[in-house]
Amino acid sequence: MLQALTRLVLGVAVMMGATQAIPAMAQDKTILISFPKASYPFFEAVRAHAEDEARQLGVHVMFEDGKGDSIDQAADVENNVASGQVDGVLIAPNDVYALVRSMNYVLQQNIPVVTFDTRVYGAVREVPHVGIDNIEGGRILAQWVIDHFPDGAKVLHLTGLPGSSTGIDRAKGVREGLAGAGSKYKLVGEASANWSRAEAMMVVEGQLTFLPEPPNAIIADNDDMALGAIEAIRQTGRDPHAIKVIGFDALPFALQAIHDGVLAATVDQKPGAQIRTALQMMTGHLRSGSPLQSVKIAPALITKDNLQAAENPLQLSQ
Repeated sequence: MLQALTRLVLGVAVMMGATQAIPAMAQDKTILISFPKASYPFFEAVRAHAEDEARQLGVHVMFEDGKGDSIDQAADVENNVASGQVDGVLIAPNDVYALVRSMNYVLQQNIPVVTFDTRVYGAVREVPHVGIDNIEGGRILAQWVIDHFPDGAKVLHLTGLPGSSTGIDRAKGVREGLAGAGSKYKLVGEASANWSRAEAMMVVEGQLTFLPEPPNAIIADNDDMALGAIEAIRQTGRDPHAIKVIGFDALPFALQAIHDGVLAATVDQKPGAQIRTALQMMTGHLRSGSPLQSVKIAPALITKDNLQAAENPLQLSQ
């Protein structure tokens, strides 16, 4: 898909306040990119990829931050579309249903829209989606536990933001994967930490205090929660290597933690592939009328053995 879409390498300014001095004719289209919460490390990575891809495509991108509030995110999208300055919208909805009204408004204004990372359900017509297969990603996490604990395991599961399609799908994959391996794999605890490292630390500290026996593994549905779990293990005086922790996203700090032997594994969510594919497809649609269609990106397990296979292998410290 990435190769099938033509890249037009032109100079571009990324609009988020001041605009670089590049000829206006190079920026023939303006695309709004709406994040549910821009401070999430995953969306910080998405933004960096989006800025780079926009420069190469020669399009103008605007960023809006929903700050974790569906009402704010909806208002931002509607206000930008109403201004008449937006040609297309790429959005990661904060909630699968709460953004339906805004999506309907955008569609009624004949503005093309594509979701990325998270979906929206129930709009007047189906909204194309570019994203990782999160159910399969959850199954990959479960399979890691099964492979490393062939005699069975007690598992603590940290889930994401309730209402997020990403969180719903990853949790479903984890549960299905463990259940399919039989009763010797037990979920001894499951709680939402809202994608937050700080909340994950508090949740895991509580679980480790009250569980009669510590879990063999902690599955965290994103890397930030995984790092919070590791810190909780340390804070409760346990050996951080005695409880295996795995995450999801393959963000730089997680790759470093794997390299250092602190985090056992993560699943690569490929933020670059998601937003670059969505931007290329939207640009092609706006310029030449090429179709908008859903694209499913395959997740990949990243361990210490294949760190360089991550979408963004970094210069890790030695």
